[in-house]
Amino acid sequence: MGEKEAITWPMDIPVLRTVVTTFNAPESKLLLNAFCLPKIFYGLAGLQFFVGSMAQLGRRKAFIVTDKGVRSLANMVEKSLNGVGIVVQTTDETEPEVPLHVPKDIAKKMEEFGPDLIVAVGGGSVMDTAKVSWILYEIPDANLAAVDAMKPLGLRKKALLACIPTTAGTGSEATNVAVVHDETHSPPRKEGVLHPEVYPDFAVLDPRFVMRMPKTLTLGTAMDALSHAVDCYLCRSSNPISDAFAIKAIKMIFKYLPQVLERPNNPQLRLRTQIAATLAGAAFSNGGVGTTHGVAHNIGTLFGIHHGMACGVTIPYVIKFYAEVDDKYLSLAEELGIKGEPKEVLSNLIALFFDFYKKVEAPLTIKDLGIGEKDFGEKLDLLVRYILKDPTGPMAPRQPSYEEVKQLVEDMYYGRV
Repeated sequence: MGEKEAITWPMDIPVLRTVVTTFNAPESKLLLNAFCLPKIFYGLAGLQFFVGSMAQLGRRKAFIVTDKGVRSLANMVEKSLNGVGIVVQTTDETEPEVPLHVPKDIAKKMEEFGPDLIVAVGGGSVMDTAKVSWILYEIPDANLAAVDAMKPLGLRKKALLACIPTTAGTGSEATNVAVVHDETHSPPRKEGVLHPEVYPDFAVLDPRFVMRMPKTLTLGTAMDALSHAVDCYLCRSSNPISDAFAIKAIKMIFKYLPQVLERPNNPQLRLRTQIAATLAGAAFSNGGVGTTHGVAHNIGTLFGIHHGMACGVTIPYVIKFYAEVDDKYLSLAEELGIKGEPKEVLSNLIALFFDFYKKVEAPLTIKDLGIGEKDFGEKLDLLVRYILKDPTGPMAPRQPSYEEVKQLVEDMYYGRV
């Protein structure tokens, strides 16, 4: 690891961070904006509708990207595609956290097979792996760290991309970003490859694909979706359309997550949480996400914590953190039925989230994630420095100093609000 020259990612460059921060200001959004989505097939017949559409589009060869844990679900997709005459090759060699060497290897397999359709069947890591593999299949010499969202990338000359999520949280089926684990840094860092052409062409929300999720994964992925929606709504880079998607996602998660935890075998409830996750993913992909993910990305990296659980913990503290410089929390509170004086509203809004967490048995602090005080203290400096470099930073309404971030994560650890 130490022998490799560390990759310099775009958000490591101070001038570019400033440019991105400026571009995502509300005044810039007034000048130019867009809202992008894949074509979405959903419901118990969602897979069949998708497969039939691929046959009508003349797709002949499909490459499925999955992992060993959900290989049986990928087999179901393979069988359905075969049924309409589409030849399929499947790889289940994906890994969690998407180390950079994995999509490079998969792209080589794609090149040998020559698919005109790529299908991701899995959670966030699988979908991110498929996206990066797709980029490298289309553009073998692509430098992922140099992908410029303002310049054409040149995808879809060889294949279209479809995502079939097997969790309800990451929203990657509706986003234009792929998160990768950069192993040239020690310890590795999470980075994002972002470009408008990276939106999947199709998303399939079939509740049969999430029925097997255990309670902890159901909760963790829902917390990820909740952080997407809340943080997006509060971000300076949000817009009226992303706001509408975000609010609907928050309300759906508040309503349906407790129910699906009690009745996990109910397909109607599962589908509601899938839709909420996709709405949240579409919101943050078009409207940004900030400090919740800046913190959660690096808690996950440094302490091996599930991304969704880490995201969920951050939300109440980030609401307070943003409220010190921005008052959009007032409209969020109003959407959730909370009114009154600003200080009272803020207190009640934070309490609403903590009460919800207690109801669904979600962790309330970083300490509750199982991170020991000694370990936390030893890695605190590195955690803060990684957060300050995280690519989500420019989207947030608050651009903090080192000391402010340190105070924030200490508050998260000890439960100080």
